[in-house]
Amino acid sequence: MPSMKGKIVRLVATVLSMLVVAGCGYHVMKPARGGAGPDGKTLEVSIFANRSFRPNIEATLTDIIVDELVKREGTRLVESGGELILSGAVLSYGTSAVSYTAIDEVKEYRATVTSEITLRKSGTGQVVWKGTLTSTQDFPAQDDLVVQQNSEEAAIREICRKLAREVYIHLTEDF
Repeated sequence: MPSMKGKIVRLVATVLSMLVVAGCGYHVMKPARGGAGPDGKTLEVSIFANRSFRPNIEATLTDIIVDELVKREGTRLVESGGELILSGAVLSYGTSAVSYTAIDEVKEYRATVTSEITLRKSGTGQVVWKGTLTSTQDFPAQDDLVVQQNSEEAAIREICRKLAREVYIHLTEDF
């Protein structure tokens, strides 16, 4: 039979656990009041331009931004004729070595993507929000070229996911 002290310890531990979970800061992201967010408005996402040397990076970024917006509450995407138009361009893509082995071989690379994104009212063309966003992702160096390319592509997709989350935040925050 558990003692009174054991019951109190379990009760305190349970209450503390509930407080930690309740106060951990996790919450569902919803559009904030007053932002440029598409709450109640239709949003058209144009295919981004590519000003970098990396082929198809603009398609990857556009697709991932659309996926991010579709999964968020309050976003109504349309193929054309939206009240708001989100457009942009990939300005640059690059990689650089960030770590080396003991024998001075590249161990890890860092991919960097910079994009410019604009949200406009379709009727007037008025710019609601415009920004330049940059994100990075490290990926391992590989001896096998195909594996190396796959690692780099995975890093690009992760960068695009980060940029898409930033776009969503900018679309829904108070300015």
